[in-house]
Amino acid sequence: MKRNISLLTLLCLVLGILAGLLAKPLATSLSFIGTIYINLLKFMIGPIVFTSIAPTIYHSSKRKDSSLTKAIVTYIVMFIATYLLMSLLTILIDPAKGFSFPATDWNGSTQALSVQEIIINLFPSNIITIFAETKLFAIIMFAYMLGMAAGKVEKGEKLAEAIEIIRDVFFRILEYIMYLTPLAVFSLMANTVASYGATIVGVGLRYIAMAYLGGLVTILVIMILPVWFIGKISPLEYIRRVYKVWLVSLTTCSSAATLPTTMRVCKEEFGVSSEVVDVVSPLGCTIHMCGGAVSFALLGLFCSRMYGVEISLATYILMALSALIINMSAPGIPNGGVVIGATYLQLLGIPLDFIGFYSGLYKILDMLYTTLNVTGNITANVIISRLQK
Repeated sequence: MKRNISLLTLLCLVLGILAGLLAKPLATSLSFIGTIYINLLKFMIGPIVFTSIAPTIYHSSKRKDSSLTKAIVTYIVMFIATYLLMSLLTILIDPAKGFSFPATDWNGSTQALSVQEIIINLFPSNIITIFAETKLFAIIMFAYMLGMAAGKVEKGEKLAEAIEIIRDVFFRILEYIMYLTPLAVFSLMANTVASYGATIVGVGLRYIAMAYLGGLVTILVIMILPVWFIGKISPLEYIRRVYKVWLVSLTTCSSAATLPTTMRVCKEEFGVSSEVVDVVSPLGCTIHMCGGAVSFALLGLFCSRMYGVEISLATYILMALSALIINMSAPGIPNGGVVIGATYLQLLGIPLDFIGFYSGLYKILDMLYTTLNVTGNITANVIISRLQK
């Protein structure tokens, strides 16, 4: 069913472009469908983030393993390195140059938060308000506190299980919303093309090309080179051993679905012990997302450029930290890139107008991002295994 939805989404992407070019009145009249879709995504952001983080923190607080600590540190370092690398490439190439995407509802600036304001916003005075106003920093902090506290009380496991049940219900609701994706993509794409002409198609192609270029550089610099220097495995040999995983990741677009193949390749092709693989690989499906680093860096800088926003050093640091927190805290979301992308832009105060167009491109991007995630997972296994030896 999910594969049919993906194919239908790609078809609606093409039909939306044609409708925007050839039938502008129709495209404009159907724009309300895309608006409803975006509103539903925004509606789910707070509950999904909270119910994903809290049980994850609870289970993490219960684990005590040296491989776990090394994995977390390795994944954080790889994420930050990837984010910085992708940011540099995006700034140098500037794929959004020459195109402006005026927002329909925006105050004209990103979140200009000081360090003091960020810290204050982490500690809300009203639980209801943070969800009503989607104050994501406060929601994330509350989820972390609840997960840690649940790990210190006698019946905390029951609370974690209850939140996981609620999370699964929210995921199912989100899955229902995602069934609207093809129709929403048609509506959003048609309206966007009708408003901005064929130029927007070129912008989409540039965005995809930039993502894949960044992904290729990331694989070479962040994944292959460390294994070459630390694991003494040549780039060609690394690719020969990993390509089996790529075949699965490109077709499934799911790190979880690729996990059995990832674990088998780590053990059989790279000789990583079960003690390491059984801890590091499942954790990688949750918190390690080099594909997420590429996605966040490109999305944030691309959108800020389109809206004519200057990114200061303080804002950039906020962007990077927000990306790291969201990336590690919201695992397992179906079609998660669209939801998490909306979460990221909303957290920074960047308008969500582009997300509708982005959702139409996401299937093509998801193939790349998932492949980066599983490849980075393998690299982390090899590095941790060699360092332990």
